[in-house]
Amino acid sequence: MSSGGRDLNKFSGKVCVEPTENGRISSNEASHFLREHDLSTEGSPQLAELIDLETQRRRIDHRQAVLIAEVAANGVCDILHGHTSPMWLAHRLQQPPQLCRSQVMTATRMARRYPALEAALGAQRIGWQHVKVFDSAANDRNWQDMADLLPQLIDLAQVATFERWAREVRGIGQRLDQDGGYDPATDPANNQLRVVSTTDGVTHLSGQLVGELALSITAIIDDETNRVLSRFRADAEATNGATQVPSRAQAGAEALCEMLERSCGVRDGQGRLPEPEIIVVMKLDEGNDAPPELTDGEGNHLSPEILRFIIAAGVIRPMQVSTSGDPLRMGRTLRYANRHQRRALMIRDGGCVFPGCDRPASWCDAHHVDEWDHDGPTDIDNMAELCRHHHRVTHRPGWVMSRDPYFTDEVRFRWRTSSGQLISSQRHQQRRRHPAA
Repeated sequence: MSSGGRDLNKFSGKVCVEPTENGRISSNEASHFLREHDLSTEGSPQLAELIDLETQRRRIDHRQAVLIAEVAANGVCDILHGHTSPMWLAHRLQQPPQLCRSQVMTATRMARRYPALEAALGAQRIGWQHVKVFDSAANDRNWQDMADLLPQLIDLAQVATFERWAREVRGIGQRLDQDGGYDPATDPANNQLRVVSTTDGVTHLSGQLVGELALSITAIIDDETNRVLSRFRADAEATNGATQVPSRAQAGAEALCEMLERSCGVRDGQGRLPEPEIIVVMKLDEGNDAPPELTDGEGNHLSPEILRFIIAAGVIRPMQVSTSGDPLRMGRTLRYANRHQRRALMIRDGGCVFPGCDRPASWCDAHHVDEWDHDGPTDIDNMAELCRHHHRVTHRPGWVMSRDPYFTDEVRFRWRTSSGQLISSQRHQQRRRHPAA
């Protein structure tokens, strides 16, 4: 088989496709996968309906991808609503922002680079998962060669299982990259680390390391983990087994924490020490004598046992808030919000207050709603967290941000767009209906 000078069998000797004399898969083999399996639905209306639903889903996925690519290209989400296309989709469709970003990027690349892939999706010969696999295997270095192989890969999808097809596509993408001289171990962009806190109070670390960074970090963590395990084993021996020796995974987590804590005592090149802090929020129930609820800055519950460890660490920063979530006793400063006020804004707003935006507080500016140059005070009641994008949106001609008069028990904001539309702010990724609604 060949297309555009590329031979699929050159990249994999295990592709289970038998070409005909003209080098193409027979029309029977290349027939629509869903139609080819219609016989399996005889006598069962539920199975037939499942096939029909999948066919409709592929039609919808195709149309949605076309619309997303058009919307991303013409910028209508930003022009009308002040949002990027992914964030508008996430907000209005109630989908995870990361999922929407991936969907927009994939749809945009498919429209620009892979018309054959779009046509196959429109004809229901493949599904959206096929598109995602192909798009992830292709990149800026190999996409043109991958596009040359698309007709054969689409034919292959008709006769191979999805897992087998995905494995072949990823393998081809890697081979094309290597043939072009790309070595992933020398690309610093492949070094990534993510820290994600979830609503259940668990923080997830994920990422990947390559090259000398992978070798150095692995060796350092292994050495420190061995040191921690040796200490626990010595404790167990000294106490006749009264103290347990943790698993290597647990010891590794403790080793990482100990190394980071030690690093806080080492000055940087400018003589400064790191200043980490842990914010503990005390939520008061006004009119109730019950002890205040204690949470971290993300709203996760803190037990008294955890709080004792935090206090011992010496990096605690208490923050008292009312039942509506508004920080108390923060006062005023001069031109810019001070550190205490920024902490208060982080607790109150939780990140960018523009509805649907997922940017965290660390990415946000403390915006004066009534501008400082027009006698606006530097007070948390007059400030809101805005990411840089929505800070610029707020200053667009015709856009006006103000306190929301419907909310008298807490600080909320709203925007009036140049077209007269009213947009209500969010808090901690949540919007609240007006009391009059």
